[in-house]
Amino acid sequence: MQRLSAVVLRLEKALAGALTFAILVLVGLGSVARGMGAPQVWTDELAVHLMVMLAFIAASMGVALQNHMAMGLMPESLGPRGWRVLARVNQGLILGFMALMTLLTWVWLDIPGLIAAGSGEALAESSFNFAWTDPTLTLGLRKIWFWLVIPASVLSGMLHVLAQIFAPLPETAV
Repeated sequence: MQRLSAVVLRLEKALAGALTFAILVLVGLGSVARGMGAPQVWTDELAVHLMVMLAFIAASMGVALQNHMAMGLMPESLGPRGWRVLARVNQGLILGFMALMTLLTWVWLDIPGLIAAGSGEALAESSFNFAWTDPTLTLGLRKIWFWLVIPASVLSGMLHVLAQIFAPLPETAV
């Protein structure tokens, strides 16, 4: 499981780098175009969607690298045994959060409803769930293509925390 987590982390890092570069190019292109009197509004919208995708990927990477927000005072005051217990409680809380996010994403995307309805349009008509049909304002793409990063990052974050749970803990805080 640790190897799979490491492979996924490498993919996340590569994707995060590519997204960061794309955002830089889009913002630069948009700025130059506005300066030349021919604004390209779609560059701003695409950059925003890519930034949101990057945030979700970075959140999963934060779980993998254990760089998420943490309080340093309590673990430092505990002995090695207390630190290991606290580390496992922390991992359990992160896993619980990922499980909750998985459930919320499942309800939001309503895959069984989509399959039963036969299309995103039919699902929207019967349940007012527009997740599969909502278009972007200037790009004309469906937002679902950007939103699919949510279940992907939640599942990869869950993989990372499970890999940590099944790995032995060091003797002392890192």
